[in-house]
Amino acid sequence: MQMAAYCSRSKMLDECTGKTYNYAKRSDLVHHEVMLPDHAPDEFFNSEILWNSVEKVERKRNARLARAIIVALPKELDIKVHIDMVQRYVQEYFVQCGMCADVSIHDKGDGNPHAHILLTTRPLDCSGKWMAKQHRNYLLDENGERIFDPIKGQYKLGRSIKTYDWDDFGRVEEWRAAWAKACNTQFRQHGIDKEVTCLSYAKQGIDREPTKHLGAKVKAMESRGIQTNRGNDNREIIAERQRQDRQRFRQRMNQNRTRNMAKDLEQELDIDRSR
Repeated sequence: MQMAAYCSRSKMLDECTGKTYNYAKRSDLVHHEVMLPDHAPDEFFNSEILWNSVEKVERKRNARLARAIIVALPKELDIKVHIDMVQRYVQEYFVQCGMCADVSIHDKGDGNPHAHILLTTRPLDCSGKWMAKQHRNYLLDENGERIFDPIKGQYKLGRSIKTYDWDDFGRVEEWRAAWAKACNTQFRQHGIDKEVTCLSYAKQGIDREPTKHLGAKVKAMESRGIQTNRGNDNREIIAERQRQDRQRFRQRMNQNRTRNMAKDLEQELDIDRSR
């Protein structure tokens, strides 16, 4: 509930705890909407009602209430394009799969526009009721009958079967690749000579250590001149990158110099032969 209030820059009451979360004074919200599958109740278009309903149905202490996704928006494009990109992406990869999506776009004007996408983790049935995340998988004997455990006094269970495949690691790879494709499509349509990728340096075959994500709090501390562990790590990584770049530059220069010397020598030999 707190995350939903933070992302939507609104005031929300958590009916389970009685706490109120208020982020309405934040001024960087440029767009907010709730996108729902066809069978979801219309009342879920209200973020407060949606997430209170989610909290009520999740009874386990360690239950995951939502899946949070943050996508960086190309700063070269305007807000209208940002909204269209996010809407198309969320509709195709999340809402059509049965998830409810709470979408917020933030832009402080500091060159870091981004979208927060909060997704429900439990599917809805055709009547708009929350379904189970998984169902029991009874172990069967060679005749296809359930195996009874006389010690526990119940039928033996195998690993539970999930109702959906939203948690598969392959899904994450698919979502990352889809967003990179969406950005690159917009770059081409707007004549921007730029391309992004969801692949790590290692998967691209690049021998370079990536910097670490700072996050809003660490970035704010760094901007105030307060050094942090992550900030120091990134400075060391950048310094090492610069050292490696200088080394590669010297190697290229030496290689070019060697090739030029060999070429000059060959030309001199050709002149001597012609005399």
